[in-house]
Amino acid sequence: MALPSGNVEPTTPEHGSARATVPTAAHAPTLVAHPATRPRERDVITAFAEITGEAIGDADLEQLLRSVCVKLCTVLGVSRSSLYLRRPDGRFRGAAGHCADEGDITEAVKRQESGIAGDHFSREIIETARSVLIEDVPNDPRPHRRTMEHWRVRAMLGVPLVFDGEVIGLLFVDNKDLPRRYTAEDIEIAEMFAQLSALFLTQAMLNSRLRAQASEITRSRNTLAYLADVHRKLTNAVLEGADIQRVVRLLSDLSTKPVVLYDEDFRVLAWAAPVTLGLDRAPVISEQIRRMPSVEAELAGLSPDRPSAVVPPTLSVGLGRRHLLCRLMIEGKPNGYLGIVEVGRSLEQVDANIAEHGATVLSLQILSERRQIETQGQARDDYLSDLLRNTRDKEHLVRRGPQFGIDLTYPHVLVRFTLAANQRMSASAAQRLVTRRFQEVLGIDEPAAVKLPGSVIVLVPLPDGGCAEELQRVRDAVSRIRASLQPQLATGATVISGVCREVTDFSQAAREMREIAEIARSFEWSAGVLDVTELGLFRLVVSSGRVKEAVHFAHEYLHAVQTADDGVLLDTWRAFVTAEGRVQGAAQTLDVHENTVRYRMGKIKELTRLDPASLDVMLSARLAFQILDFSGS
Repeated sequence: MALPSGNVEPTTPEHGSARATVPTAAHAPTLVAHPATRPRERDVITAFAEITGEAIGDADLEQLLRSVCVKLCTVLGVSRSSLYLRRPDGRFRGAAGHCADEGDITEAVKRQESGIAGDHFSREIIETARSVLIEDVPNDPRPHRRTMEHWRVRAMLGVPLVFDGEVIGLLFVDNKDLPRRYTAEDIEIAEMFAQLSALFLTQAMLNSRLRAQASEITRSRNTLAYLADVHRKLTNAVLEGADIQRVVRLLSDLSTKPVVLYDEDFRVLAWAAPVTLGLDRAPVISEQIRRMPSVEAELAGLSPDRPSAVVPPTLSVGLGRRHLLCRLMIEGKPNGYLGIVEVGRSLEQVDANIAEHGATVLSLQILSERRQIETQGQARDDYLSDLLRNTRDKEHLVRRGPQFGIDLTYPHVLVRFTLAANQRMSASAAQRLVTRRFQEVLGIDEPAAVKLPGSVIVLVPLPDGGCAEELQRVRDAVSRIRASLQPQLATGATVISGVCREVTDFSQAAREMREIAEIARSFEWSAGVLDVTELGLFRLVVSSGRVKEAVHFAHEYLHAVQTADDGVLLDTWRAFVTAEGRVQGAAQTLDVHENTVRYRMGKIKELTRLDPASLDVMLSARLAFQILDFSGS
């Protein structure tokens, strides 16, 4: 019987076992009516003729079940009826109901279940396959007490629907709030009605399943045709040379929802959305949602066997939208996510199919682009190596330059970043990082660069012809770039070459930078940026290879002043040399009076027995200071 258990609120008149159990057939027998029942038998036949007419008219199964309840009430002259059907799990769940003064009570009946704990009335019908009548429900222990009281049941008849020897359903009738005496004829008519119902409903349910299966087959066929069209459109787009952004746009058009392509760290690589949504930025999945344990578990569980998942699995207030995320796999490794966002329309199974097709195409597209970049990168590296070694004729190098974004009609400077020996980042990754920083800081197209063992060399164009202001701007930018790289990229000495105006200048500049970088490494000097053009005479020392002698010369040349005081005189001499022998410039640098500078320079002259203002002494002092700075002495 349709009785709720414990905490389930009763919603339909659930029927209790009767004081009399009325024998009935265990399976649908041949209908033989008692002569006294034959006039009412015609009513039963007429009722089923009407129900059959509804079935022919393509009424749905629920409507037919409710018609059974309505007709049974009419035939028996009762006010309330409910019908329960056996589910595949063996439980009897409410399927339809009717009440004379309330009308359709199907939804209430659907929330009920017969034969639950405490419902001995329904269990007796199910186990015996016989009709059971309870004429005094309030005083009978077998019905589910709370349900009977809620529905104000006084007397109730329960009849099994039996087909092929098995109980497939239950029919219950009663008069709401009123007692009723059921005659043997009433019971016989109810059993006859139940027998016909069992036959009719078995066929109706079979037809319903067949219609559902046919509908599912049609839907599956349409889905497969649609997905085949999706695959064709995606494939054609790639064959026609579509880039990643165009593929993402096509996926958005096919799904009619926003589509977002992420990298492995959930940075947006590309996105698109239907114009009608009016979105001005990508509807990304928030970090708050990504860090939810349930979402982390869903994402961690993505694999080739389970490529997509909807996150968050259940949507709560404040979590925004749901996202269907599909894993991108490239050469067997995770490589980002493709997301379809639930905006405007709900996510459907077909969206998962679109996302998985799209992820496959995008993975191949990304892999293809990487291969092209790697091929082009190798060709560019070969070109730059030829340029820096001067192993090709000038015309060949000038002609091929634009292919790699290099216009040798402009002057350039080279910037050499020495990579620390314990560097964790690969040379290729270091090169990409360095060139991106040049692009960001200088506001230029990503410059050409080449990775060499232990270093990265960047070609920086000078479109203004290499004027002093432009060179200073580049020097300042290189210092900022080097500082910004430190958290991610460990670098040693950074060397800026002189201006390269001819093809042959590049090989000479590369050689000179390498020699200076090697000297810097031997002195363990890595604290900043070295500009070759500011090294002056020290460049000749580097070229000669006599660095140790140069360091000895510097110490000897400055020894008298170095040991004379706490460094004030030496700082004054350095400022004087830097100001090119101008007392006023040195005083401004030191923030002292000009007479103070003159007094100190006089002391230096006494200690060294040299005239600090003479040209040869200034040149020698400049060289000595450069050597000491370079050697860290």
